[in-house]
Amino acid sequence: MNNKIMAICDKEEKYLYRIIECFEAREFLPFTIYAFTGAEELIKFSVTKEIELLLIAENSYENEIKKLPIAQIMILNESGREVGEGIKNINKYQSGQEILRDIMDSYAGEAGYFLRKRQAGSHMKIIGNYTPVRRCLQTTFALTMGQILAKEYKVLYLNFESYSGLSYLMNRDFNVDITDVIYLLNCEKEKLTYRLAGMVQSINGMDFIPPVVSYKDLCSVTGEQWLHLFQEIERASAYDYLVLDLSEQMHGLFDILRQCFRVYTITREDSFAAAKMKQYEAMLRMTDYQDVASKIRKWNLPVFHRLPCGLEQLTHGELAGYVRKIVEEDIYGKTG
Repeated sequence: MNNKIMAICDKEEKYLYRIIECFEAREFLPFTIYAFTGAEELIKFSVTKEIELLLIAENSYENEIKKLPIAQIMILNESGREVGEGIKNINKYQSGQEILRDIMDSYAGEAGYFLRKRQAGSHMKIIGNYTPVRRCLQTTFALTMGQILAKEYKVLYLNFESYSGLSYLMNRDFNVDITDVIYLLNCEKEKLTYRLAGMVQSINGMDFIPPVVSYKDLCSVTGEQWLHLFQEIERASAYDYLVLDLSEQMHGLFDILRQCFRVYTITREDSFAAAKMKQYEAMLRMTDYQDVASKIRKWNLPVFHRLPCGLEQLTHGELAGYVRKIVEEDIYGKTG
């Protein structure tokens, strides 16, 4: 199925290309984007191509535009006053991510199909990160691995900690989290692709869906729902890797680990860590999940003299060099 066309028209070229760059970075965007700096170019284009959605700056919205055969028109509002009767107005002066979320929320109300993007024969590999040992850099390791993989591949990172702190670490306010995706999956599955395009965030080329705000929300989702979500992400996107930062607070942990291509387990060299690992491995055997043990790669991380001070810096320094070697040898299969 070919993507439908989204046209964006704005006389401000710098703004126009900045917003397009933001939109095209989104993995789930179900549109091919065309840009126009003037209404005349847009009108000529509409004669030969069918435009599904038009996003147009308030100062470019002319009477001729109203007559065009476009399924949905949305206005990038600059004045603060509603323009165009019955037409969706979106605040132009907000982040590209927020603009995209507004667009997709509105468009999803009219969308009637679920877009499948994955090509036949391709496959999304799931990488699990889980350890029963606390305070051993699991999340730092997972975030670093995801960003390194994202240099060459399409990567989605999902965090399942009760208190991830990501919004504070990134100094961002997230209006939605992964439980909103679960709701869509249960109640409005046909709109999932469109909504996800506005929910997915990005850091250093790696996409992520904001984690839960409340641990109670995390506990309310079943293991079957998580597995269903991963299947739909694979079906609806072209991600090469899904990197999971897991915790025992979520239901279905062992079933999720069973679906992983690799499971990275960070541990420590002390008696408490060793005891926890023995109990974890014994539990896998007792519950007939011995196959998970074959996927586990244990790593006792060395002491790093200096860790990156921000999430954007995780692909630089000692830790990055250590993780990059793991990626190249254990995931890519490179030797020598």
